[in-house]
Amino acid sequence: MRLDIDGGWTATVTGEPLSIAPRFVFRDFRVCIATYTDVKERERFQLDTFGSQDWLWDTPDDFRFDPAGRELVGAEFQLPGAAADAEDSARVPAAPAVRPGGLRADEARDFRLEVATELCRAPGDTVLTCLRDLDVLDEPLEARIGIAPDVALLVALAGLRALDQALRDQRDDRHRADALLALIAELVEDYG
Repeated sequence: MRLDIDGGWTATVTGEPLSIAPRFVFRDFRVCIATYTDVKERERFQLDTFGSQDWLWDTPDDFRFDPAGRELVGAEFQLPGAAADAEDSARVPAAPAVRPGGLRADEARDFRLEVATELCRAPGDTVLTCLRDLDVLDEPLEARIGIAPDVALLVALAGLRALDQALRDQRDDRHRADALLALIAELVEDYG
């Protein structure tokens, strides 16, 4: 399965999630999934990897990849400052089950990853779900990719189904449409 991140940057889901336990960094209100323990090690880690990262006066979410194999080696997620209301939080589905998987960058280059803006809290704060936009809850969320213990990415495959139908209805450039349909059918079969 291929994920499209901001700016046309893509990554492919692999079978190996990170084995690093996530930790909560209270000072910065973020979840960190990386092996570094202080600022100096973090700076070295960022110099030795590529991916999304903060720039001046910027605090995006952060995926970091090993340049040699392009495999995900760490991540940091900012927690939104305010929680979504209880009605919106209740819309976050408890299913589907988490499927363990890592990420491999399709190309070795830096990119931008917008920070989540919505924090949805399950009853008893047993699960925290961070979303960029509550509109994703209008469509069924059909896959959870567990990139590390207790950390999963949500995917809404409903968009793939809509794209599948649009390509079937398209009459121009059938060869290109058929190639895209084959790819989408494989994704929907694997994760739908």
